[in-house]
Amino acid sequence: MPSGPAMPPGSASADSASIPDDRLTIERRGDDVLVVRVRSAGAEHERLPDAVFSFRCGDPQYAYWLDRVNRRRSDGPR
Repeated sequence: MPSGPAMPPGSASADSASIPDDRLTIERRGDDVLVVRVRSAGAEHERLPDAVFSFRCGDPQYAYWLDRVNRRRSDGPR
């Protein structure tokens, strides 16, 4: 029995780089909370506010974002 519908191409589970690095800021705070900010795209007058998420150890997506912040550190500044 399948566990659920297949993830569409381009979804976070199907494509780990679905959010371009140039639109993404990941901050690891002293209490190990990860704060992820995704800058909106589009013309200035049509742009939506940035999306901001926080993840704590134990959250389902915490390991994904922690891995992504660690990869950025090992790749060096862009």
